[in-house]
Amino acid sequence: MKRQKTILSLTFVLVLILQACNLPSNAPDQTPTPDALLAAQMTITALAGQSTPTQALPTFTMPPPLTPTTAFTPTPAFTSTPSFAYVTLSEGTNCRTGPAISFDLVDTFATGQTIEVVGKHPFDNYWYVRSPKNASVYCWLWGFYATGANLGNVPVLTPPPTYTPVPAPSFDAIYVNAGSCLGWWTRISLKNTGTVPLRSITISIKDTVTNETRTESKDGFQDVNACVLSALTPSLGAGETFTVVAPSLAADPTGHKLSATFTLCTATGQGGICTSKTIEFTP
Repeated sequence: MKRQKTILSLTFVLVLILQACNLPSNAPDQTPTPDALLAAQMTITALAGQSTPTQALPTFTMPPPLTPTTAFTPTPAFTSTPSFAYVTLSEGTNCRTGPAISFDLVDTFATGQTIEVVGKHPFDNYWYVRSPKNASVYCWLWGFYATGANLGNVPVLTPPPTYTPVPAPSFDAIYVNAGSCLGWWTRISLKNTGTVPLRSITISIKDTVTNETRTESKDGFQDVNACVLSALTPSLGAGETFTVVAPSLAADPTGHKLSATFTLCTATGQGGICTSKTIEFTP
């Protein structure tokens, strides 16, 4: 634009010069000389040929087209379904050695646990299962709170016979008397107050003054009469009473407080179910 303005200005000067050649004859002679015309022409020509430096424009690079980012959708976690027969529980449930509450408790399973089923009761709502806590433990699970799968081929098992717990034994013990014969003995009357026979006994007696303690175990029951031990009575039946003699003490216990503990069992050799009782007395 600046270049064009310059050319126009010079052209205007040249026009003025040419017009001067046509002025009236009475005007002063202002006709430009050939040299002036030539100089003006050369100036215009030179200016027209000049190149005005231009500032290079910055190169604009188009950015790559915007590609929308696809929203990430999380993949749902894969939950495998067991291929074996199993049940899950809606409530915590006990598992026992047999299909009844009278059987011993083996384990208790929590709500939501998956429990492998290996057998079923022939007619009752019980499943024979493997413990999820210990793979070597099996027990009978009540199916009231159980929902299962793959149970079509579970084998029918013969459950153990109905468990009948043995009644707990019980007895009473009462001090009878004391005497001496190769030591000091005491006699205690025992009464079986339970419903099962008692077949073995352990007696532990202690003199709380001298701290002497004697203990003796045997099958059956035995008394003393005139320093002679009676024959063994093999068992003490329900409701029966028998007087037994405690192990002899070395010192005279008269006037001393004695403590005697009796343990009676339903089987010989202190086997079966046992129960104990301690009494205190002063001869």
